[in-house]
Amino acid sequence: MRLPGVLLAASFIAAWSLPLAAQAPSPLRSVDDGSRTTVGDLVAKLTRSRGGARTKVVNVDTTNSAFLFPSAGSVQGAGGTFFKSDGMIVNHRNASQRVTMGWIAAGVNNSNRPVVPFQLDAVTPYTLEDFVTTALNESGLGAVLVSSTLASGGADSNGLLDGFSRIWTHQPGAQGTVSLAFPSVSVFDSFGNAFAYAIGLRHDPDFRTNVGIVNLDSQPHTWTVSVNGQTGLMTSFTVTVEGISMKQVPIPTGDYGILLIALTPNVNGFWWSAYAASVDNITGDGWVAHAAQP
Repeated sequence: MRLPGVLLAASFIAAWSLPLAAQAPSPLRSVDDGSRTTVGDLVAKLTRSRGGARTKVVNVDTTNSAFLFPSAGSVQGAGGTFFKSDGMIVNHRNASQRVTMGWIAAGVNNSNRPVVPFQLDAVTPYTLEDFVTTALNESGLGAVLVSSTLASGGADSNGLLDGFSRIWTHQPGAQGTVSLAFPSVSVFDSFGNAFAYAIGLRHDPDFRTNVGIVNLDSQPHTWTVSVNGQTGLMTSFTVTVEGISMKQVPIPTGDYGILLIALTPNVNGFWWSAYAASVDNITGDGWVAHAAQP
């Protein structure tokens, strides 16, 4: 019997997903394979062959050989919050996969920071609980670069990885938790000095908004950040981010209401990623807007 297109696609997806669905998530554990690869080495290997070829595609959640968690941490927040990052990494490949994770700490050049290697079983999901502390042995705020790698340390373009993270805290004065979702984004997210937009944010007496930028170039760069609010309040400011680093800053104080943000780098020729996050000043709950180049 010939199935209608929608049913045929659904049956194909279900059949393809069964091996993964049958696997219980396992804790992710590092391995000591003698690797001396640094975060700077890994970024260079990933971006060397890509150059400035940015492909405009619809933003969908899919597998890739490498990705970026643009914000993660084990860090004290405002209003009695303390944020930790949980998540999951999945190896969709029908073979074991060597993976490296590079911690990109905020405010410093991480070019010489060693990456942490992991070995993933075939078609297996792995849990990441407080992974900045437990998997990377780090603290503070930063970004995390995740890449399929070869035994030689080079990037493995055959990797089929997917990832998700959330940064969470106990709600101040309550027993529950609140969180911000940071799904994985492409290493090749934004390129050069074309502007990127983050929309649907809010900053007023009830909410606060922060802007985060990840610089994947070895040199520091400066972004002009423009804020345009529903109330008519507008402002702009600059953010300088060290090479192979990230930085998160609050937008200037003011009653903007619902707002959008535009980010424009000062020069061309490098890869970067950005986001903005709005948080409720009372509960600590919030949301994240990915900054995308049109």
